[in-house]
Parts: sequence; structure tokens; C-alpha cells
Amino acid sequence: MAFDGAPRVAMATQALENIASEEIWRRDQRLVVLAGGIALGALAGFFITLTSGRFDVWLLAMIAMPLLALDLYLTGKTMSTALQSQAVGCATACGLHAAAVLAWPMTALMIPLSPLAFWSAPALALTALVLFASCWSGEGRALYRMAAQGALVSALMAQQGVFVVLGG
Repeated sequence: MAFDGAPRVAMATQALENIASEEIWRRDQRLVVLAGGIALGALAGFFITLTSGRFDVWLLAMIAMPLLALDLYLTGKTMSTALQSQAVGCATACGLHAAAVLAWPMTALMIPLSPLAFWSAPALALTALVLFASCWSGEGRALYRMAAQGALVSALMAQQGVFVVLGG
């Protein structure tokens, strides 16, 4: 008797379609993915800063700028996906995230002695990502981009925080 693998292939194809479907992501799952990205980024930023030591301020800016540029690139991709899906609220959350990421270096330059003003921009960036995770119902790739954005912002926050705490 010959082995017929067609039912197994059909089951695997159905499982892949279920994984790729848009309805599989509930709100709590989206928030957990975002929280995992933020936690991973914070740990990476913390340990990389501790292992690399102290830098001058200009070198810190040179380290942060490519990460912020990558974050803005991912934000643009996510915003275009949200606009194609006609999710105006999610696109607005992406715009808020981009504005907060762009405001972060400006607050560091303009108000260097006010901790509340300095930390409000990255906190607003992460809050915008939470808003995006709460309202998004589209494809899963946007959620992974959102988690990467959270990881980048939290890594930079951890790096800045370690330098502030250590007196850098």
C-alpha cells in the first residue's frame, strides 16, 4: 500500500495559513510582542553600555544617530502599511512615534538639565507604540517592525540611563 502524504501537506498548508492570517493576533498578544521587544532592547542597551564603558558625548551621538535613523525607517514602513490598510488611527500613532523620536535629540540639546523634558520624548515614543499595538489589526509583519522599533528606542533609553546613573 502506497503512502499518501496529501492530507499531511493539506494540514501543514492550513496551519501556515492560520499563522499568516490577520485574525490570529489579539490585543494582548500584540502588547506582549511589543513588551518583549522593549525588554530585549533594554537589556541589550544596558549590557552593551556596561561592557563598552564610557564615551564622549559626540561618540554617543554618533552611536545613537544610525539607530534613530533605522527606527525612523521602520516607522515609515509601518506607517505606509497602516495607510494602505486605511487604518488612520494607527498611522497617527506612527506619526506620533516619529515626532517623538525626532524630538528626543532636540530635547537633549535644548534642555539638557531637565530630566523630565529629556525622558518625556522616549516615553512618548514608547506610548505611541503601545497605542499602535492596541489598534492594529493588519498583517503580522507590522507588529514585528513595531517590536523592533520598541527594541531600538528602549536600547537607546537604557544606554542613556546607564550614562546618566554612572555620571557620564
